[in-house]
Amino acid sequence: MRRIASAALATAVLGAGTVVLAATPASAHPDCESNHYYYAISGKKTVWKATNVHSDWARKGVTISYAKNKTGTWTATGTATVGADAGVIFAKVSTSFSVSVGKSWAKSDTWTYSATVGKPPAGKSKGRLMMYHEAKGFTVTKYHYLPNSTSCYKSNVYKKSGTAPVKRNNNLWAIQYS
Repeated sequence: MRRIASAALATAVLGAGTVVLAATPASAHPDCESNHYYYAISGKKTVWKATNVHSDWARKGVTISYAKNKTGTWTATGTATVGADAGVIFAKVSTSFSVSVGKSWAKSDTWTYSATVGKPPAGKSKGRLMMYHEAKGFTVTKYHYLPNSTSCYKSNVYKKSGTAPVKRNNNLWAIQYS
């Protein structure tokens, strides 16, 4: 009888302990109690953005030769690329794409290229030789975890799009039409 009572008491104590553990709110999770923010990168794509290096405009059939010593530049765009979070965002995007990106790109060089203006698309009448620089388009979501009465939930702080230039000198020359 003692053995049965002892087993029943042990089960009740263990059962009560399990109930107590189950009754502990999920808000005790460290992420719910901290002010730690997380950044998720999505919508990743490679894009080519026009720089400030270009020839004058020309009509169809004209061969444009461009040779000039100039500093090519391009600066990041989008609200996700400015402010206090910019450094963290550029680091996350760089890791996500396995290529270094930053707020801006600049390269001084003597640019020498030539191309012939083809038939402009409908509604356009002229073309020019344009240097495009490689950039990375992305969406960044900043979030953290908050407690409620029974659990821990993810709360988005913001979700914004941006485009950042790669730091390496990776350019593409093409005819831009207008």
